[in-house]
Amino acid sequence: MKRTMSIAVCSLFVVVMMTGVAFSAEKGASMQDQELMMIGTVNNANQIVDKDGQIFDVADTQEGKELVSYVGLKVRVKGTVLESEGRKEIAVSAYEIVRE
Repeated sequence: MKRTMSIAVCSLFVVVMMTGVAFSAEKGASMQDQELMMIGTVNNANQIVDKDGQIFDVADTQEGKELVSYVGLKVRVKGTVLESEGRKEIAVSAYEIVRE
């Protein structure tokens, strides 16, 4: 009886751990490789900082090269987000300066 109970508890533990891994993988994939719209400020390190303080490196695309010249301005950006080693990069496909 004790052996059966131990096997049941261990099995339940394994199932719970595997479920957690599956959910965390799904959450991590939610932003990567998806096109999105965001508003942020261009800084002098070729990055966009959004209203929540998230930093996105600007990928080396034609639109990205143009965008980084607007240091200090608020911009609306459309692009694809890629994440590697904890850093987010946005491949800009379109942008516009936000007039406040």
